[in-house]
Amino acid sequence: MRKAQPLAGILAALLVTTGTPSTPVRGRQTGEIATVSSLQFHSDFWMNLHHVLYAAAWSNRPQAGTLRALAGALPAPLDPPFTDEERSTWRAAVEYYDRELAGRDLLFGRGMMSVKDALVAGDLSRDAIGPDLQRILESTAPIYRRYFWPTHDRANRQWTNATVEQVKMVGPDLISRLEKFYGVGWFPEPVRVDVVWVGNRQGAYTTDGPPPHVTISSGDPDNSGWTGLEIVFHEVSHVLVLPLQNELETAIGPQARTHGVLWHVIQFYVTGSAVQQTLKARSIDYVPYMYSTGLFDRAWSRYRAAVEANWGPYVQGTVTRAEAIAGTVRDLRR
Repeated sequence: MRKAQPLAGILAALLVTTGTPSTPVRGRQTGEIATVSSLQFHSDFWMNLHHVLYAAAWSNRPQAGTLRALAGALPAPLDPPFTDEERSTWRAAVEYYDRELAGRDLLFGRGMMSVKDALVAGDLSRDAIGPDLQRILESTAPIYRRYFWPTHDRANRQWTNATVEQVKMVGPDLISRLEKFYGVGWFPEPVRVDVVWVGNRQGAYTTDGPPPHVTISSGDPDNSGWTGLEIVFHEVSHVLVLPLQNELETAIGPQARTHGVLWHVIQFYVTGSAVQQTLKARSIDYVPYMYSTGLFDRAWSRYRAAVEANWGPYVQGTVTRAEAIAGTVRDLRR
């Protein structure tokens, strides 16, 4: 999923760097792991602490583990041998998140994007954080660093190192296919990818920016193996898909709002097909995410026939994008 921003600003941002800010920040605890194919992977202390507290708050809610949950399930219990004082401090932080933040979606929730940006900058003094959240984060930081961070950071780095090797193996071919399918050039400057131990329920989300920024969970079981590679490239495709999205909505016309999710279905299909084709060229069988997880039938069964009938030929190179869009609109009107 991604947070939409004006297209002109996003495309302009592709011409500037998306690395960490150069201005002085407070309390930086970041760790860049690797940059490959203009993807800059980080395991950041504050981002991980924020997401862990958010998920811990959700773990106590009745909706935990259901489609109504906003946070992913904790990959492992958070039950270390706290001292009484540490347990009280940690419990107060989780209760604060449950009361103040857990009800907001990490991507679309009020102010949550600004909170994320402040954490990425390592600047807890920003207005987006506020004194209460700053106090919560600073009070729990020593506890998180002592009991959880070494394990979470290690998991993030192991996941990232495995994913980086996959990108090195197939990245150039995959990127070439994505550029062809979306009609947009690849990123000239690194796109930041924050790897967190636990994230949102979907396992990853993206803010288009500028600059673009991906957050992905290393502990989500759906983000393992080649599927993890697809999710990384799916997330950055949220920027690449914007021209296609605009063309599709223009072609649909007044009914575009009714089919507001269709562009995302097509994005899943196109990026998944690019990964599948790239791996097939290396004699690797791969089932795209929307099929392997049942997402297509579970969430978007109404669009399956139209997408497969029109975008299947498109990714095979037998029809143009304009023809795929026209065919999709025609099938919707039927």
